[in-house]
Amino acid sequence: ALGRLCENVLEPVREHFESPVRVSSGFRSFGLERALKGKHAMWIPEGQHPKGQAADFEVPGRTTLEVAEWISENLEFFDQLILEFYVVGDPDSGWVHCSYIQPPRREVLSAVRTATGVKYVRGLATPK
Repeated sequence: ALGRLCENVLEPVREHFESPVRVSSGFRSFGLERALKGKHAMWIPEGQHPKGQAADFEVPGRTTLEVAEWISENLEFFDQLILEFYVVGDPDSGWVHCSYIQPPRREVLSAVRTATGVKYVRGLATPK
């Protein structure tokens, strides 16, 4: 699963931006997923990180919005793309979550912080 994720998502991103991809979280054990449950509203036991199907990453020198837009517009075989906590005007904010499975859903979401926690919205939202 990790090999397919690298081949179909991470390597095309690296190649396009001609820059290393800095992965902050790839495979996570089920134990770590449970420990993170309070921090991630969308945690489910069948999550993609413990299966090696997802990575959270950034591309140095590029905003996460720019990377997410490129993936959304250019990669045919991503499953879920989430722009996580990007803030307009803060080029170092957030990260990109992207997964790969077949058949792909091509689901595009944004995670935004609200007064009551985290909200997931469809599309690439860019809160100020």
